[in-house]
Amino acid sequence: MTALAKNTRRFAIWILVAVLLAGLGAISALLLQRKKTLRTPVAAYLLPFDNDSRVQLSWWPAKKIDHPLTLHSGEPAVIPNGAKIKLVHADTGKTEDIAGPAKIILQQKLPNETESLTSPLEEVSSATKTIKLPQSSGPLFTSPVGVTRYLNPLITWTAQDGKTYDIAVLDPADPYVPPRVATNIRPPVALADLETPQRRQLSFDRNYEIIIRESGTQLVAGEARFLTASDAQPENQLPTTPTDLIAEACAAMARKPYRTGDAWLALSHLPTDWAKSELGIRLRLRVATELFSSTELASANEDAAKIMRHR
Repeated sequence: MTALAKNTRRFAIWILVAVLLAGLGAISALLLQRKKTLRTPVAAYLLPFDNDSRVQLSWWPAKKIDHPLTLHSGEPAVIPNGAKIKLVHADTGKTEDIAGPAKIILQQKLPNETESLTSPLEEVSSATKTIKLPQSSGPLFTSPVGVTRYLNPLITWTAQDGKTYDIAVLDPADPYVPPRVATNIRPPVALADLETPQRRQLSFDRNYEIIIRESGTQLVAGEARFLTASDAQPENQLPTTPTDLIAEACAAMARKPYRTGDAWLALSHLPTDWAKSELGIRLRLRVATELFSSTELASANEDAAKIMRHR
């Protein structure tokens, strides 16, 4: 073997060693970053504003986003020139539009108690598994529940297969007011579709009661009370786009009193990939806990486990 060949071989070996070391360094850095991410609170969630929404995270090139992305505390995000995104603050649930060019670095402390949108996902999921939900064999009201900003809400509940129901919406403060009623129906049903001599929409800042029974029986199958918000308006309508639906759910669960039914309604209209995104799962866990829905809680925890396994 000539001296040139020997030198060439040594050079190739050193190149190979350098590549291997660089690869190991990159893998180590990714593992350290992953470990850090698992312990780091969430600062915000990035949502697509339109079909040209793009964002650059860490050292990766800017990419188009078509579902919610999680932004951890201290993690930089760059919005390229000409792109727009919606940003949901994890601590307040408030949404703002951001146009590029812009760089986002938000700081968020770990909360003292587990918070649905800010605490690490593993912690949020684990906390829900320790909750003892009451057992119920009857229908479960899912909307409206708690407070609603809709004066013509969509009424939903968990119906059993093959059964129809009679429903009545009453004003407990005025027993002389005729109830809004419907018979032989299955959910969902819009309040405006119920029979009543009253005006179609509800009044704002007022308590109402829903009662349902299986058709053909006198036995009450379920009942719930809800409050129309003081700022509820007749023109308020459920959003239609995934971005607006998930932003509505965030706003509904941002502070007490929760608009749990409004959040459930918004989440139930999300596309599957949005509902199974980290933000979608966190919201589903929170809402299912408030509704005492063991079925939805188990489903959301299963989806959370899939995300955590692939990190």
